[in-house]
Amino acid sequence: MNIREAKIPGLLFIDMEEHHDDRGMFARNFCRESIESFGGYHEVAQANISLNRTKGTIRGFHFQKNGFEEAKTVTVYSGSLHYKVIDLRKDSPTYLEYESFTLRALTQVVQVPKGCAPGFQTLEEDTLLHYYVSTPYSKEHESGIRFDDPFFKMTWPLSVSAISDRDRGFPNFDPITFEALNG
Repeated sequence: MNIREAKIPGLLFIDMEEHHDDRGMFARNFCRESIESFGGYHEVAQANISLNRTKGTIRGFHFQKNGFEEAKTVTVYSGSLHYKVIDLRKDSPTYLEYESFTLRALTQVVQVPKGCAPGFQTLEEDTLLHYYVSTPYSKEHESGIRFDDPFFKMTWPLSVSAISDRDRGFPNFDPITFEALNG
């Protein structure tokens, strides 16, 4: 495993080292000791799978707040996606900045730190991802940022083909209100 830090503190890229033979491929996509050496390990409270049938599907930006913040370790198993992470940690040097990158099947893992809001758009049909989450889901602590929020001025590589009503309906982000609610 090769681990690199991103611009956003605590956001880690983990490149899988593939080993091929006549049986196929083997790669390690998680190693507690290696990830801990970068300060990025988190306990696992939940594991989720997301299958996205349509190219251009958007999910996110989702986060939990008020003591239920989540760290996530994400692996794409088939397909590829355009991934974005917004830093919502008031004490971070990259507060309210975001980072974008592409994740392809079985090549790279990303670890998203607590206090950040991830979102993605699929670049291929039937994109399947798996992610470990540090904190159990809590409906009363969930929140989100709309994929096209004017505050962040983000662009996506494809037209939106599918998105939930919930993700489309998040209110406009207001940093003053956000700071007041999230201290």
